[in-house]
Amino acid sequence: MSLIQIEEYETPPGKTLVETIKASIRTSETLGLERCIQCGACTASCPAARFTDYNPRSLVKSVLENNRGVLELETLWNCFYCYTCQLRCPRGNSPAKLVQVLRQLALNEGKGLENMEHFLDLGEFFAAHGISRLPDYYLDKMAEAFGESWIEFKKKLPELRKELELEPLYIRDERLEIRGILEGTGHFERVKKLKRGLKESATKKKGKEEVNFEKCGRYSGKEAFIV
Repeated sequence: MSLIQIEEYETPPGKTLVETIKASIRTSETLGLERCIQCGACTASCPAARFTDYNPRSLVKSVLENNRGVLELETLWNCFYCYTCQLRCPRGNSPAKLVQVLRQLALNEGKGLENMEHFLDLGEFFAAHGISRLPDYYLDKMAEAFGESWIEFKKKLPELRKELELEPLYIRDERLEIRGILEGTGHFERVKKLKRGLKESATKKKGKEEVNFEKCGRYSGKEAFIV
């Protein structure tokens, strides 16, 4: 299956954003998008809205008004899919699901590619190492967020488990399975397309200066810490 076929299958284009979202494989038939009453319960309970300018209520309003300018919003990338909005919505709507479709539409149009830069090598990394290792970038970010004491705790976890007489952590060798799934779903072809778009975008911004985004697996990786 080609990349274009995959994208059309995931997000078939409709006449409006509402039609496109309702037809996407990411949304259910029971999605209450058109039942939205703009009560603001989603925004009031959204962790991302609490700390950023992200506003799920306003985002839904833009979709209902068929305002494609929503695809240009930087805040579109602030949602982290906790689904609190879906849980709290009295009309059965899910701004989190909308965001997933809108992001794909934006990427298809070459928008927001810079938000994908640190994720593009993950598929190749996991195909090569399985889930037993984490890229340095992510582990370093986790250390920044939770502090060095968290890292130290994770490092001592095997010893702690032994003291508690718990079984050692075991992760089977799933690398071939992961690579098969990624290849079968067209993941690697999609990543190539996104990297080309990212490279073109970065080159334009830097006055056609050569920027290399082609190398996969650039993260050496660290042992994953699993509770």
